[in-house]
Amino acid sequence: MAIKLYQSQTSMFCEKVRIVLALKDVPYEVVDVKKDDRKSLIELSGQRKVPVMDYHGQCIIDSTYISAFLEKKYPQNTIYPSGVSDKGLCLILEDWSDEVLIHAMHLMRRAESAEARKEAEKELAVHFQSLDQLFTGKRFIFDRMTVADIAIFTQLHYLYTVIKYEVPDSYKNLHTWMELMRNSLKLASLYDFAA
Repeated sequence: MAIKLYQSQTSMFCEKVRIVLALKDVPYEVVDVKKDDRKSLIELSGQRKVPVMDYHGQCIIDSTYISAFLEKKYPQNTIYPSGVSDKGLCLILEDWSDEVLIHAMHLMRRAESAEARKEAEKELAVHFQSLDQLFTGKRFIFDRMTVADIAIFTQLHYLYTVIKYEVPDSYKNLHTWMELMRNSLKLASLYDFAA
């Protein structure tokens, strides 16, 4: 039985899992949940959220859990930094990206008026400033790319590709890091967007 990823192409959480699978060189099949109105997803998992992975009959839900599961099954090309403290910080940053940064993305995506857009940009600016400071003088958050980098990148990549909003040029460290991530990953999934 093959590994199947139940996903939506434009979901940043699905993108995170696709990147982890690619980094670990794990073959898998994609099940596009939009093609059958999520019926196959609901049948497998009992819920509508993606991503969901069918790992040889075992159902794993949520990008964080899927990533951790893949790390245990395929420890090569680890997605966590070495050291307990750094791993803890990595997990906190992954959670911050998935639970806090995403809200700023949703605000921008739903901003239909000039006033709403201004408010969304104000919230994004707080996160951009923090990230710009975080990437001062470093290539990745830790000594190499980790799931924290991946989680943050997929959120900002979604902002650029789906929402069509550019991180302002004034955040130079953040721009340099984004370019490094794009060049490091070079995954087909990063360029296959829904119009």
